[in-house]
Amino acid sequence: MNGEQKPEEFMVRSQCETCSAWTVGELTYEQLCRKWHVLVGGAITAGYARRYRREGERLRLPWEEIILPFKYCAKGMLTRFYIVKGPTGTRPRKNVRNCPEFSAVGTNIFEFPVPSPLWTVCQQQPHARKKVKGQLFLPGLCENYTYFRIPAHGWIEPEIIDGGTCDICGREFSRGLEIREITRFCCNRHYLQWWRREHPEEYRRFNRHDPEDKGNPS
Repeated sequence: MNGEQKPEEFMVRSQCETCSAWTVGELTYEQLCRKWHVLVGGAITAGYARRYRREGERLRLPWEEIILPFKYCAKGMLTRFYIVKGPTGTRPRKNVRNCPEFSAVGTNIFEFPVPSPLWTVCQQQPHARKKVKGQLFLPGLCENYTYFRIPAHGWIEPEIIDGGTCDICGREFSRGLEIREITRFCCNRHYLQWWRREHPEEYRRFNRHDPEDKGNPS
């Protein structure tokens, strides 16, 4: 009997892991509360605040400034945000059977860390073509009246386009980025999420202290 259940359990795990709504990202307590309100609703569980306070005491920092890594469903099909424990701890701990929100369109969301060294480079470099540590940076989208730089995809330069659908979040946009004939993005951050996955070595060169990359060569 147990032998017959294993394939079904494996299929349920695979569905959650391959769903484009499965998200991993770093959040302050304020950001966590906002996402909780949208995805779960009601008052956030008190244990989360205690976790941030303990980490603040450990690091001797104000707990409001603490950033913790979480994994969760971006469609709100789970009623918890789970702490990511280590670079390999991004798999779902609970699975929804026959989930009505399941979608294999797009990829899992590994949110780009903000702040981070690479994000700072993108914010502070001149709004022009320039190489930093051997990596070519180009003008990205102007967001919130702020110019932004983005790294090239190898020899391919991302283009600013009018209209499309983001391959990360599925949102339609009136102005975004495109890697021609490959993929499109609604914002600079979603482009960086994709670029991070496509260029892991280059990413680590700029973000050597990223907690998600502990134990990996840099």
